[in-house]
Amino acid sequence: MLSRTADHLYWLSRHMERAENIARFLDVANRLSLSGGDKTAIWLPVLTIAGGAAAGLDDSSPVGVINWSVLDAGNSSSIHSCLRAARENAHAVRSVIPNELWETINATWLEARTIGGPRLREWGLEGFLDWVKERSHSYRGVTYGTMVRDESFHFLRLGTFLERADNTARLLGVRAEGVTAASTGADAHDVLHWGAVLRSVGAFRAFRSLFEGEVSPVSAANMLIMMPEMPRSLHACLDMVTRTLDTLSGQSECARLAGAAHANLHWGRLDNLLASGLDRFVAEFLASNNALGEQIHTDFMLAA
Repeated sequence: MLSRTADHLYWLSRHMERAENIARFLDVANRLSLSGGDKTAIWLPVLTIAGGAAAGLDDSSPVGVINWSVLDAGNSSSIHSCLRAARENAHAVRSVIPNELWETINATWLEARTIGGPRLREWGLEGFLDWVKERSHSYRGVTYGTMVRDESFHFLRLGTFLERADNTARLLGVRAEGVTAASTGADAHDVLHWGAVLRSVGAFRAFRSLFEGEVSPVSAANMLIMMPEMPRSLHACLDMVTRTLDTLSGQSECARLAGAAHANLHWGRLDNLLASGLDRFVAEFLASNNALGEQIHTDFMLAA
């Protein structure tokens, strides 16, 4: 496969996954804001995750955060920009993806580009976020249901799970300060926050079936870090990344890095991983994940 083709496929899937995850971050903030509390403390993390802090934005009001993370065409991490970039990458590789996949991505962008402030207000934030998640689910369903399991399919999957790992870690990092393996208790604000986090990734009902008592920081972290059965956990994401890289090139440097990161979760214990705090773990995981992404670019896409 040409390196530029691999690059387009990889970033197509990363942008689709990122759009969904920005929607999930906004969903958490929206749920928490409905329960009251400090609006700045609720919405500022979304602004930071969506790149607003790095761009020098300081408007952490709900309207400011939503405009930046949903509608701003100048923000490369906004939902608008992610869906546009996904469509551009899909257009570049139309010859190697099924027609149904192209039509799904193209239709998503054609709808997304008509959404501005007035229509978003008419639609409602919750309805829009549900639409973004539904379109992302459609993209993955068509991908899984129509594509031959060749290199094109594997590069799409690789981008999806690397991006998902990054976003799950960022979601964990929103309220990570002071959380250790001993943080089994939770005050009312912790219960609301971690419950909203679990709901945003579709894990709240599963949590209730697996754990007793109220949601606590350590029980939520356990589910979203360690459990390979949970599709958005860091463990599950790295399971898929390592399998995909082994299929593409098991002897590459990026396969070695992925294997090392996966082994840390697969054979590690939560109390050891959180010994220096959840915030330290998240920072180290994000650095490791970014290094893996750079190595994937070097190994497969440098000539693009």
